[in-house]
Amino acid sequence: MTVTVVASQKGGVGKTTTAINVGILLARAGQRVLAVDADPQIALTRQVGIEARSLGLNLVDVLAGRADARNAIVGDVHGVDVLPGAPQLTGVEMALVGELGRERFLLDALEPVRDSYDAIVIDTPPNLGLLTVNALTCAQQVLAPVSGEDEASVHGVIELRGTIKRLCERLARPAPELIVVLTRWQPYRISCRAIEKRLIDVQLAPTARVRARSAAIARAAASRSPLVVSDPDSSAAIGYARLIEQLAMGAGR
Repeated sequence: MTVTVVASQKGGVGKTTTAINVGILLARAGQRVLAVDADPQIALTRQVGIEARSLGLNLVDVLAGRADARNAIVGDVHGVDVLPGAPQLTGVEMALVGELGRERFLLDALEPVRDSYDAIVIDTPPNLGLLTVNALTCAQQVLAPVSGEDEASVHGVIELRGTIKRLCERLARPAPELIVVLTRWQPYRISCRAIEKRLIDVQLAPTARVRARSAAIARAAASRSPLVVSDPDSSAAIGYARLIEQLAMGAGR
């Protein structure tokens, strides 16, 4: 079983879009997939069409010890099971500050369901706070979206790499593989090529490139339907499909 965390301390880079579409494509490849929404903004929960207010249980209840993860999961959403988030995750993060073993709460919460899945994909907040640290503690691999339109997202992934290194040294565990996904990629734009060169210069060469600005991404968000479902032939959806192929090749090495 592989836990994939999608993380960036920079918002607007395609983090949730990456998490959703990677999860669905893994399911289409035959894997049993759980998507976990650990972001208080609950973009993943909303974008797969789940109405958070109608739910009895969510990740907040699981992290607070009020519910078993198995009872909070929404089954078979576009082929993926979903552990939905809630805005109250912000309060959970604040409460964790004073707890012993505060970076392990999510790891422990997911323990009852780990054997039920081949892959768990975790979406995180656009920061390097305790919710993201909890997710990184679970990770075998980290997907880090970097926008081809925003040089600041390069600095974000450099800081993410440092956070992973420090966390794993403290926990005495192997570091997860850090995989850079270059989003909003337009190959003929000078700024995109400059950002890619900067990533290569700091030993963070991108594994995949997702073309955009794709109108398909905006339509998918507006319709609350994942991109690979609503417009599978779009350039962005094809980019995510190629990412899955590259991840599969890496797993076979």
